[in-house]
Amino acid sequence: MPYKTPRSISKFCRTVLPLLHGRTDGKRVLKVIDEIVDTDRWNSFDRFHDTTKTLVRRYEEAGAKAEVYAIQTGGAIGSGRWIVQEAEDVRGATVDVVRPVRQRILDYRENPWHVIQWTSGTPREGMTNELVVVDTEEELQKVCPGGLRGKMVLTKLDPRSRLKQLTDRGAAGVITDHPVAKLPEATAWTKFGWGGIPIENAAAQLVGLVLSERAGEKLRGLVRKHGRLTLHTKVDVRRYVGTHDLVSGIIRGGDDPQDEVWVLAHSAEPGAIDNASGVAVCLEIARVIEGLIAEGALPRPKRTIRLLNGYECYSFFHYLEHTRRLQTPLAGVCLDTLGAKPEFCDGQLSWRATIPMSAGFVDRVGEAFLRATLRLGRPVYRLILGPFMSTSDTLIGDPKFGFPCPWLTTHFKKQGVYDAYHTSADTLRLLSPDGLARCATAMAAYLYYLADAGSSEVMDLAGTETDGALEQVRGLRRRPAQAAYVRDQHRVSIERLQRWMWGGDRGTILSHLSDCERRVREATPKDGRVKGRVAPDANRVPRRLVPVAPSTENMPSGISERIQAAKLSSWALFWADGDRTLAQIAEAVSCEQGKEAALEQVSTFFEAHADLGYVELVEPKDMTSRAQLIADLKALGLGRGMDVMVHSSMSKIGHVIGGAETVAEALLGVIGKEGTLVMPSFNHRGAEVFNPLATPTTNGAIPDAFWRRPDAVRSLHPTHPVAAVGPKAEAFCRDHLEIGIWERESPIGRVIHGGGYLLLLGVDHNASTAYHVAEAAIPCGCTDPFGNVDRVVGPDGEVREVRGLAFRGALCPVPPSRLNETLDRRRLQRHGKVGRADATLVKAFDLYHVRREHLKDVCPTCTIQPRIRE
Repeated sequence: MPYKTPRSISKFCRTVLPLLHGRTDGKRVLKVIDEIVDTDRWNSFDRFHDTTKTLVRRYEEAGAKAEVYAIQTGGAIGSGRWIVQEAEDVRGATVDVVRPVRQRILDYRENPWHVIQWTSGTPREGMTNELVVVDTEEELQKVCPGGLRGKMVLTKLDPRSRLKQLTDRGAAGVITDHPVAKLPEATAWTKFGWGGIPIENAAAQLVGLVLSERAGEKLRGLVRKHGRLTLHTKVDVRRYVGTHDLVSGIIRGGDDPQDEVWVLAHSAEPGAIDNASGVAVCLEIARVIEGLIAEGALPRPKRTIRLLNGYECYSFFHYLEHTRRLQTPLAGVCLDTLGAKPEFCDGQLSWRATIPMSAGFVDRVGEAFLRATLRLGRPVYRLILGPFMSTSDTLIGDPKFGFPCPWLTTHFKKQGVYDAYHTSADTLRLLSPDGLARCATAMAAYLYYLADAGSSEVMDLAGTETDGALEQVRGLRRRPAQAAYVRDQHRVSIERLQRWMWGGDRGTILSHLSDCERRVREATPKDGRVKGRVAPDANRVPRRLVPVAPSTENMPSGISERIQAAKLSSWALFWADGDRTLAQIAEAVSCEQGKEAALEQVSTFFEAHADLGYVELVEPKDMTSRAQLIADLKALGLGRGMDVMVHSSMSKIGHVIGGAETVAEALLGVIGKEGTLVMPSFNHRGAEVFNPLATPTTNGAIPDAFWRRPDAVRSLHPTHPVAAVGPKAEAFCRDHLEIGIWERESPIGRVIHGGGYLLLLGVDHNASTAYHVAEAAIPCGCTDPFGNVDRVVGPDGEVREVRGLAFRGALCPVPPSRLNETLDRRRLQRHGKVGRADATLVKAFDLYHVRREHLKDVCPTCTIQPRIRE
């Protein structure tokens, strides 16, 4: 159902899009593709490193910064993780008929597609073998174990799925001439596995080579003519522990460079369309945007655009999981197989949606820019919209660990995919300079818009998303489950849009977003179906532990078989948000796929993932309710009217129904409307720029959920803001930046000197920030509240420099852990359990007083100084 184009995008298309279009050069993109193919086509890791050098040089020439992230091969075998098991360099390969005639059959130097990736090598002098033809599964099954010993097998079968069968029967090698439809001269790109040989076949070693269908027929003709052929084969490969590279081209954000929009375009494959085209379009995007910035025609976007090129799936997923960042990327796109001439893709430019459980508003943003771009100049493509499809790369749309990521491609025709896909026929002649330029223009617009958007765009997008969702749910009055599915997708988009808040009045923006969510929720028809009793197992809640979905190539066969037996998509895993039960996930999957997903299927699927370590299945008996939390907090001594600062560990409390939000609700429920709840909202200098509307806290799940509440007040401080809800919230949080981080009139100082309490849930006083207020009051000389220069985003959206904390340059000689002992010895604090967590309640002034006692004879002679950044 069509969504209206947001006003901010319409304006962008009138003002910025023509600038981008005028700078994009499709012929330049073609030249870059040629350069990339020149090294990637060898399908050899040493040449992939040559591609890295090309990309670094090209990004730097474009004016972007280039980074190389080298990923060591190998990893946890059987873990499900996406690992490239080892590097392999291919130095050469030849096959010759030596008896009864002499004739060369193939040469890697003439056509690199002849070598199957992950092939074994031969002895240096080569090997001589009789050729046998085995063209059907039935023929292969009839061969007894050892029956192909020492033979070279010629087959039309796909050798990847028959690797173990061939090695079990003793074959020394395999030559496949698996036909390529409509292209008998083309050599198919063939691999024994994607990241290596799958672990169930890991011991299977086989020389693997490829011929075109036409060349295979010639070889078969020699067999028919002479009866028996003897081949001499030389394959020179080297397998080793090495690295594969992920190259980033970085268009640095001008205001908050840490917050990023990502582009995935895999390299390390031999085709021009798949996917040197996507990589070259990344380089063109960098050149166009950086060029316009350098000319002063465009301001630098607020946030960074990171263009990533590396080994498909394996490099992107590793980088996502293993590099430290303050928060996940905002959004992105996958560019894979772009710029085909219209005759090879039936004139279709496909825009495939992000993964269904992620923020789908990006689909509409990209669609708007694509439609506007395709209207520029003569028609090249028709835009075809499609539902999510996994390229495997697009699994990075994982809503918990990844980001919404649609896919742009010319991969598809009306029937199937372009003919030359994964074959030696995938060359520059298939590419359209104009088509490449349109893809680059549209994606430059999409990326720049998302990287530069602020609060006004948030409100604009939320409005159009809401109008579109309302139209959908009103058309689903007789299908309440589907309407609820649309409602939930809309809610995810509204929540994700908060990441883009930048400047403006927080209350006004959140009120608008809340109203958008309310309107769709209220328009959604109630499900009047009478639901029967569900089995206890149906109420289990899967909690995800690991990013993206696992690779079936790197998991034990028993687990792989169970996952496959469930007959669910790999991304069904992402419906587990830590709150949905298995029964609710079954309903969501049913809505997504348009047919019923049985609870038994869903249970099998998640139980297998639990055995693999990808999820934890929480039993109903192990869940903590809001009512139980309230009872525990009251038993500890928390009561109505208290002002309390809370430090917490969600993992220690255990699985709470409703998550971190429920913990905050329980705390507020106990202290009532008369009490004020305070939590740290620190980033501990993890944020280069503090945006009070969007910068997350590093204090854990409960404080991060707490500060995002519409009724929360957040103090302005670049590294150590606090959040508060209650009648004293405004007073506690006022003037934090000007007063100083831990001064008497700071937010935490006001809690201490106003008779407030400290509550520790699953942590001890090492986490009690209040003791720093005591240190500042002595005063200690090891901290300076205004010793460093930091940056914050103001209400006007401008970034300004402010004075912030310079913390001590070494550990305090009096560890804060002494507070636990002294307060217990003096019976000044109460202990109990909240959920599964050990909990402590103490008057904040008591902790303040004890810390001052501990330090009064130490601070005057202490030589530790504040760490001042240069």
